[in-house]
Amino acid sequence: MDFTLPAPTGIDAKRRATAPSWAKDLVIYELNPRAFTSPQGAGDGSGSGTFRSLAERLPYLADLGVNGVWMAGHHLSTHHFYGIWTVYAADRPDRIDPVLGSEDDLKALTAAARDHGIRIFLDVIAHGVVNSSSLITEHPEWFLGGTWGMTDYNYNDPGFREWWISLWERYALEFGIDGFRIDVNMVDPTIWDEIRERIERGGKKVVIFPEIERYHFSQQDLQNTPRDVYRIIHVDDLAGIPRGLSVGQASCHDYGWECLAGNHFYAKGSRAKIAHGSLLTPRIPLMFAGEEFNADPTPLPSLTQGLFGAGEQGGWLYGNQLDWSQLDKPEKQAMLHDVKTMLGIRKHYSHLLHGDSSLVTIASIPCGGESDYVPFALHTNGEEALVIVTNSHARDIEMRLALPFAALGFEGRTSLVLTDVVSGERFIATGDRVPLVVPIKADFTPGGGYRVLLVTPE
Repeated sequence: MDFTLPAPTGIDAKRRATAPSWAKDLVIYELNPRAFTSPQGAGDGSGSGTFRSLAERLPYLADLGVNGVWMAGHHLSTHHFYGIWTVYAADRPDRIDPVLGSEDDLKALTAAARDHGIRIFLDVIAHGVVNSSSLITEHPEWFLGGTWGMTDYNYNDPGFREWWISLWERYALEFGIDGFRIDVNMVDPTIWDEIRERIERGGKKVVIFPEIERYHFSQQDLQNTPRDVYRIIHVDDLAGIPRGLSVGQASCHDYGWECLAGNHFYAKGSRAKIAHGSLLTPRIPLMFAGEEFNADPTPLPSLTQGLFGAGEQGGWLYGNQLDWSQLDKPEKQAMLHDVKTMLGIRKHYSHLLHGDSSLVTIASIPCGGESDYVPFALHTNGEEALVIVTNSHARDIEMRLALPFAALGFEGRTSLVLTDVVSGERFIATGDRVPLVVPIKADFTPGGGYRVLLVTPE
């Protein structure tokens, strides 16, 4: 059984309708620019990554299949949280962090990213700044209250509102920024309507995605727990969650908060998890830097387990630097190859695998077998469909698929051909819901954990 839902209405529909046409094809890669590259040392401070060193990695990201970078840090910030510099301890959002580079360096980065087909999104800390920020003494009327050693913005102050709107308008129109991820919540969604409209009047469209709330979409639309994608997308949609642009998040920087050092990625080398939970879903994939090769985290030297700098060395993903030499290991290269393959499939079949669930029909596939994830199919026109089936175990398994011909758009057909889009292996489904045995290699192994089958009439 499948569902076709009416178009969403109200303010959410208006906002999604204004999203740029390219938004549905995004593949977003989050990174901490100080720790993503560490050309001179530890990656936080004098040994930090920079806008320039990030630009040197753009060919790698483009080759991976990424076309959107959520850069979690660009402005002047402090070491207020977890003993490390972090954008979430905002000091002056109107001033570029000099450790990362200059304004011209940021402009050069966005220009280079465009040349590689990559859009840059900035992190916005919408609630306030650290108590020591000079903004508070310069404009006390812009602030009120606060928690966690930070002072909140006063969104009712006209002077603040104009400054805030102009600030993000400038980042988009002068620096070439393509959108904004808003930390925690938007505080006042109407001000983002004004920001978006001003930017559009300047001739540019941007994407806005809050962490919790929805605008064009939300970072947390679909969280990365074991789940039946079909059930989440359809049953929950029917309960009132709007369809349209949405995110399928693998790991994000929050993982490992107040934990000891360790691997706090979601997938941890599982091809099944990252395929079924993010990269091969009708959602906008979002992953954190290093997950594509199952990097072994390397905590920044000053990273602590406690929020305000106490405790042992911490495991917060945001505070881990990438050790690029790990790519010399065969198992890391194998994971990277498999993620590239998944994203290549996504690009090749972008008419089915994209981030707008209102434009594709999703059907569950009745099955038998041992995988923890229910297979699902995507189709639009009855001429072809994609079936995504996974193996979440560290051993080879067989899945028995009972294809519902009508639900896949093939009503009246007596047989269908299923072709593995990677290996080219072919299977024949000899009738509606007649079990078809599909072997899947062990998860955590090169080329294992998942299969993508193109379904066409015989």
